[in-house]
Amino acid sequence: MTQDPPFVLAINARDAEEVRVAIAQGKELQDIRYSCTDRASQVGSIHLGRVKQIEKGLDAAFIDFGAGRSGFLHSGNVHKGYADAEANPFAVATTPTAGAAAVAPDAPAAECESDSATGGKSTVPDSDETLPLAIHKMLTQGQLVLVQVLRDPNRGKGATLTTFLSLAGRLLVSMPSLARVGVSRRIQDQDERKRLIEALGESPGGVIVRTAGEGLPKRELQKDLRHLQKRWTTLEEGARLADKPGLLLAEDSPAVRAVREMFTNDVGRVVVDEPQTAKQVADFLAEWAPHADLQVEHYERTRPLFESLDIERDYQTLFRARVPIGSGASIVIHETEALCAIDVNSGRLGRSSLEETARDTNMLAAREIARQIHLRDLGGIIVVDFIDMTKAEHRREVEGAFRSLLRENRSRMRAGHLGSFGLMSLTRRRRGTGLPRASEAMCRGCGGSGSVGHHGAGAMRVLRRLRAETEGDWVLRGQPGVVAEFKAHYAQIVRTLPIQLTYKEDSQVPAGEPVIERQ
Repeated sequence: MTQDPPFVLAINARDAEEVRVAIAQGKELQDIRYSCTDRASQVGSIHLGRVKQIEKGLDAAFIDFGAGRSGFLHSGNVHKGYADAEANPFAVATTPTAGAAAVAPDAPAAECESDSATGGKSTVPDSDETLPLAIHKMLTQGQLVLVQVLRDPNRGKGATLTTFLSLAGRLLVSMPSLARVGVSRRIQDQDERKRLIEALGESPGGVIVRTAGEGLPKRELQKDLRHLQKRWTTLEEGARLADKPGLLLAEDSPAVRAVREMFTNDVGRVVVDEPQTAKQVADFLAEWAPHADLQVEHYERTRPLFESLDIERDYQTLFRARVPIGSGASIVIHETEALCAIDVNSGRLGRSSLEETARDTNMLAAREIARQIHLRDLGGIIVVDFIDMTKAEHRREVEGAFRSLLRENRSRMRAGHLGSFGLMSLTRRRRGTGLPRASEAMCRGCGGSGSVGHHGAGAMRVLRRLRAETEGDWVLRGQPGVVAEFKAHYAQIVRTLPIQLTYKEDSQVPAGEPVIERQ
C-alpha cells in the first residue's frame, strides 16, 4: 500500500511583482493564494472612512475610505451604534451588538476559515433588534466610520465594506462586537468545544476559535489572544489621531498572511524561494506554531520553485476553460458576471453500459469541480451540468459525494439537489476577487464572449455595405485572413460595382469586424 505524499507549503516570493503561496500534495494543488504588487489585496485592512453618499434605494452607503474609489457599505453591515452621529467610531466598533451575530461569519478574518460563531453562549437576545435598520436611520452624510474591507474591488465594482471589525490570529479571530466565545463548526468533538469555550470564557469581547486551535493548551490560545489585543490597542491609537479617511491598520504581508490562513498540522514541508520571506515565515512559525517543529527550507536553485515541485502545470490549468479529469473526460468552466456554468463531458471509461459510464464520469467530475471551485474562488450562482443518469440511486450517489467534497470548502455556500436533468445549482461567497480575475484582462477581440467572428462573416459584412454604395473610393482594413478571404471570394463581384476598393491589412482589427471607410 503506497503512502500519500506529504503536504508541501510552497511560497514563490522571488518575483516581488507576483507572490504565490500554495499547498500541494504531490503534483496537485490543494490551495492557492495570490498577490500582485499593482493589485495588492485590501481584504482585512481597517480604514477610517467618511460617508460620501447614502442610497435609500439600495439601502446602502458609499464610503470614502482613502483608496480612490468609494467602497460599498450595505445596511446589514452597519453597527447600530452609528445611529448616534456624534459617537466615537472606535467606541462603536468595539461595542457588542445584536447585529454582529448574523455578520460574524462573513467578517474577512473569519471568512478565510468559514468559522462559525456557534458553540458559545450568546449574550444577545433573540428579538427584532437583530434585524438591520434602514441605512438612512443609521448613517448621515459626512459621518466618520471605521470600516474593514470584506472584498476587493471587482469588475468595475468598488470594495465591499463592513463596520463589524475583526482581527485574525493563527488560532483565534477577535470580534469585539460579537460578545461571545464561538468555536469553528469544523471542530465537532463536543468535549473539545466545551474545553475551548471554558479556556476563553473570561476573554474581553467576542472571540472565535479557529480550527487550528483544536487540541492546543490554554496558554497557546491566551498567547494568540494577547497578540490580537495589542493590535486592537494599535488600532485605537491610530483611530484617535486620524482626522481624514485613510488606512489605520494593514494586514500582514501576503506571504505571512497566507501562511497564517493555510498552515495546518498536515503540512510536512515549508519551502520558500526568497531569503527575507523565508526568515519572516520562519519567525512566524517559531512564534505561533512552535509545536510544528518544521524547518523552513530556503530554495536557492535557478529553476522556478513551482516547476521544481511539478505544480506549475496544475497552476496554469486554473486559467483554462477546459480541465481534463482522466479517461478522456473533462469539465468546461464558463464564468459570467453573476453566474458560472460548469459542464461535464464524458470520456472512455470502458464500462459495460452508458449508465455506469455516466455515473463513474460524474464521480470523477465531482471531485475536480469541488477542487476548481475552491482554487479559482468561483462565486455567485454556480450551475453544474452533470451527465444525465436514469437511475435515482446513481443521482443520489453523485450528489452525496459532491456535497461531501463541497463541505471541505472554507467559504460559505448552499447547494441544491441533483435533478433528473443532471443539473445541480449552488451559491458560494467568494473569498476575494478570484485568481484569474487578478491576472487577466478582458479580450479586446471577443469582448469577453470567448469567441470571435469568422473571417467569412466579416467579409460578407463588407460586401453588403459596398453593394449599398453607388460611388466613391473605399478602403477595406482588416486582419490578413479577412483580406485574403475577401479577395478570394468577392473581388470579382466588387469589380462589377460602381466603386473603387483598395485593401489594407491591419492585425489590430478584430477578425469578424473589418473596417470599411471612404477614402
